[in-house]
Amino acid sequence: MNATVLLTAVDINIPGYRILRPIGEGGMASVFLAVQESLDREVALKVMSPVLAANAEFASRFVVEGKITAKLQHPNLVTVFDIGSHNGVYYLAAEYIPGGTLKERITEGGLTVAEILDIASDIAQGLDFAHQKGFVHRDVKPGNVLFRNDGRVVLADFGIAKAMDGSNSSTVAGASIGTPDYMSPEQARGESVDGRSDLYSLGTVLYEMLVGTPPYQASDPFTVALMHVTHPVPTLPVEFEWLQPMITGLMAKLPAERFNTGAAFVEALHKLMDSAPPGANLHASTSRKPGGSNRIAGSSATQQRTRVSLSQKSARPGWIMPAAVGGVVLVVAVVAWQFLPRADVPDGTTPGTSTAVDPSVVTPVQPDGSTGLITSFPSTAVAEAMTPEELENTLTQADVYLKTGTDPENAGRQLTFPDDDSALGLYRKVLASDPANARAKAGVSAIVAYYRRIAHELCSSERWKSCLVTANNGLAIDPSDPTLIKLSEAAGLGDSGEKPTLPVLPAN
Repeated sequence: MNATVLLTAVDINIPGYRILRPIGEGGMASVFLAVQESLDREVALKVMSPVLAANAEFASRFVVEGKITAKLQHPNLVTVFDIGSHNGVYYLAAEYIPGGTLKERITEGGLTVAEILDIASDIAQGLDFAHQKGFVHRDVKPGNVLFRNDGRVVLADFGIAKAMDGSNSSTVAGASIGTPDYMSPEQARGESVDGRSDLYSLGTVLYEMLVGTPPYQASDPFTVALMHVTHPVPTLPVEFEWLQPMITGLMAKLPAERFNTGAAFVEALHKLMDSAPPGANLHASTSRKPGGSNRIAGSSATQQRTRVSLSQKSARPGWIMPAAVGGVVLVVAVVAWQFLPRADVPDGTTPGTSTAVDPSVVTPVQPDGSTGLITSFPSTAVAEAMTPEELENTLTQADVYLKTGTDPENAGRQLTFPDDDSALGLYRKVLASDPANARAKAGVSAIVAYYRRIAHELCSSERWKSCLVTANNGLAIDPSDPTLIKLSEAAGLGDSGEKPTLPVLPAN
């Protein structure tokens, strides 16, 4: 969703906030820099996608989970100030962190080892606090790590994705699907997760900060998720091999073999610092302002500021209140095992069953009896040759995302965003290689049918602006869809005060 489009197309004149400009977007929300007028302070205002307005259960969970998350007050976690809805638009106001993301810093390069270890310690401290409160993030990645002006980091996006998850538990936060580059093996398999899953993800982030790339790389996210399950713990280059115990302790395939807590990781890190080799590049940080608290960068290797309090370590387990990941969490990784030799599957796991999409779901039937399959549509996918196995794997993953995104519990999640890891993006990738692929065409048609249905529901409840955005999202995929065209026109009329007649939805 384009943040600028949302800003002009949806009524987000939220009382008490003055929007300044869009600063980010994602598959489920757009983020704006705004001023909270009562306190005259800048905030990051996260406005959820209009598609979510059609899901009453989501609305209830969003508010409840947001209030719980607002209680997570810690220097290394983004603070939530306010959460609510206005005219059917759900929003969350959090502190504005202006220093950019870790993803940007990694891309720019130049982080010293000392800075990298400070960042890892900051993340670990935030996670340790959240885990003690019973929260599991489940989407720890460089894009969710933000920098304050003094160079310290905070972890963002606790709570938002949890409100989209189907679980009724209030003990878990984070996207149930997560991000394949940073996903723990148990998360990829769709098993229960606890705080040690977040620590695995921290290990992948630490590896990427040191090496410059995620630990496992492949041509598609499907394969990357599988590699987390089947490949050994990655080995650091020689120059960083003294830090290998940290990677191994975070990224062990079995949770029981990892650091129990973020506190345990920080303690082990400081002990390891005593034996840091002379060429470890532990010189002073240039990104932190003078006068701040002691850090690894430019100071003794065993500074206490970065040490998490361990006084209660024996009084609590290494993980708090494990919660089930959504049943559709990359089931594709399990499905993939059927394509690999059984010897590659870790003990105690079993291959999953096929999740190919039911043709009755993905082939909408029009009133004239035609299938309604899209024959052409806008696409930025670059044509590249794919082997039959690559086509099958990509279609299987796309089918899982389609099933997930069209489930009412998920409200469009990973249906069209991001471009390279969504149902639409993967179907388009297949069609760029095989333009006649019927399964991919049916998948794209199912996505358009989803937007037709949601837009019709929104128009029927007279949420005209949300209906307009949703219909136009569908038209961005198939500009010639007659139902979406009529719904878009009806939304415009309704917003101007008229009483339009809505088109009849095609039978699916």
